[in-house]
Amino acid sequence: MSTTLTQPPAAATAETTTPVERRKARDPLLDNARYWVMLLVVAGHGLQYLLDVPDARGTYAWIYAFHMPAFVLISGYVARRYEGTPKQVRTMLTSLVLPYVGLNIALDGFRALLDGKPWELNLLDPAWSTWFLIALFVWRLSSPVWRVVRAPVLVAVAVSLLSGLWQVSNVVSIHRILGLLPFYVAGMYLRPEHFAVLRRPWVRFVSLATLSGTLAWCLLRHEGWYVSWLYWRDAYADAPLEADAVGGLTTRAGLLVVGFVLSAAVLAVVPARQDRTSELGRNTMNAYVLHGFVLILLAHVGVFSALASWGALSVPVVVIGSVLLGTALMSPPVARVVGPVVTPQLRWAFRDQRAGGV
Repeated sequence: MSTTLTQPPAAATAETTTPVERRKARDPLLDNARYWVMLLVVAGHGLQYLLDVPDARGTYAWIYAFHMPAFVLISGYVARRYEGTPKQVRTMLTSLVLPYVGLNIALDGFRALLDGKPWELNLLDPAWSTWFLIALFVWRLSSPVWRVVRAPVLVAVAVSLLSGLWQVSNVVSIHRILGLLPFYVAGMYLRPEHFAVLRRPWVRFVSLATLSGTLAWCLLRHEGWYVSWLYWRDAYADAPLEADAVGGLTTRAGLLVVGFVLSAAVLAVVPARQDRTSELGRNTMNAYVLHGFVLILLAHVGVFSALASWGALSVPVVVIGSVLLGTALMSPPVARVVGPVVTPQLRWAFRDQRAGGV
């Protein structure tokens, strides 16, 4: 994540349960949360083009403090039943690996076309919005490990903190995969009773106050911040962070705390009832895959450059536009058109599914 087109959106979560399981266990709270967080993803990627505008930078920092942690947490909860059965592996290949390859090719080609440059493809260096797909694939594969180790969340936190000391090439976004790992593992161990605690009236009130207060604080105190810390992308000692071990460990620890607190706050304040956003929240993958093309095109034709001259007014314009764009891309009509392309089934490529496990 940076101020360039190499930034991730934070994404979308693909489920590996069967259709019957999804109908039985589908929680509207999680679908609603996915919808609202996806809108923040789109808004964050729009605001990244306006970081010279103070209010845009503050809002951007607030969004990036928790939108990825929240999505990863939800992804861990959704994947808590992953056991590596043949059916689940097939689902991962068609909903994560194939979209990762296809979206990398499409985004690189689209930008090359707009910029009039030769097309170059490097699947080891995820294009803008694709890193989350490969990260989710790796986290899913690691799920059995977190069921057998003692104190899995604490172990994952230790991995996250220590990984920042590892100065290694960020192949397939390995730093993000390890840095955000605690949220995935914690999500695996969430249970319905934990969500019930978050729905208590006083918890919801405190959560709303926390989200509002941190937004106000970001708007007032963002000057001088290195937003690159919020990308979970770099080793502590590498540019642009250039921190010593102590500074890196303490900053990463603080971001983990902030990420968990604000993620819990989001899950507390979003509606828990079945409504229109519940249906839309089931199609976050479509918005995740498609919104980047729209934003890249708008940036190419100068829309964001023009908005920058509007100053603080540009922020609500981008936010409202992001809500409209994200909602449209998650709508059922779009799902019917792009669903088979975004997550192809490719049944012909696999053995008879009846021969595998559930």
